[in-house]
Amino acid sequence: MLPYYFLQQLGLNAAHDLAVCSFYDERQASADWDERDVVERVGRREYDAGAVSRRTIEALQAEGTVAPDGLRIIWSSPGYSHCCFTAHSDMDPVLAHKITQTFVAIDARDPAGKAVLEGEACTAFVPGITTGWETLEIAAEQASIL
Repeated sequence: MLPYYFLQQLGLNAAHDLAVCSFYDERQASADWDERDVVERVGRREYDAGAVSRRTIEALQAEGTVAPDGLRIIWSSPGYSHCCFTAHSDMDPVLAHKITQTFVAIDARDPAGKAVLEGEACTAFVPGITTGWETLEIAAEQASIL
């Protein structure tokens, strides 16, 4: 939602300007990492451009898959948290704390913990914050989902 919102702020209409270029709708599913797939398809010139995280580009450059000058970044969004677990505001605070501690305690040295973290493409879970959500709220209101 936020990437679309940020692009709208630049004057792009996602339904008009991006719909014909949807990686999600127009490509066969890949067993590989989705963002890697986007980078590879742009590299093969199947598409003119793609949206991936800076972290993805840095990881692919570090492993030598993409040369540092192999991609041209044409725009970067403002930073935002792209993945959060949420609960209703009336959730029992003791239960919320217990759930948070369970996620935070997941350890990559444990095989099950490693599998969970790899499944989320992260190295750890961190406690959530209750501030800084104003932009998401504005985007949700504009999209008529709030």
